[in-house]
Amino acid sequence: MSLNARRTWIRFLIFGVLGLAFEVFGTGLSQLRRGRIVMRGYSSPWMIPVYGMLGVIFWPIAARLREWRIPLPLRAVVYMLGIFAVEFVSGMIFLAVGLNKIGGSRETAVWDYSGDPYALYGQISLRFVPAWYFLGFIAERVYLWVDTWATALALRKRAEDLL
Repeated sequence: MSLNARRTWIRFLIFGVLGLAFEVFGTGLSQLRRGRIVMRGYSSPWMIPVYGMLGVIFWPIAARLREWRIPLPLRAVVYMLGIFAVEFVSGMIFLAVGLNKIGGSRETAVWDYSGDPYALYGQISLRFVPAWYFLGFIAERVYLWVDTWATALALRKRAEDLL
């Protein structure tokens, strides 16, 4: 396997796991906001490929936007829209294969925003605009950190040696 392919797979896995952890933390915080001190977060293992895909497709878009000297606040809007697009497409795929059951059991759905008045087809919700914008705002820094680690792991070196 080529170095680029190894680096891409490693980046995919790191973003998948980081995204999963971010989601579990975020859902735990939402429990805290509802007064539930236990803060039980949750997610689905099916989210790993969704977050992993974001890690693979993000940088070509970011590099082009940076090349065009688009300011970071506007780039964050583009990233936010990209997050919504990936969430919507993957949600529709999950719905088609039976992993998202709109209006069904909460335990069987990867996610279900069908009861949300700001939702589109139960797959994305405008309630997440602030969260996805913030994530888009910090995404470039996170990507550079992940890419450094992915490169180091692909080369079998320490990340500190690449800095």
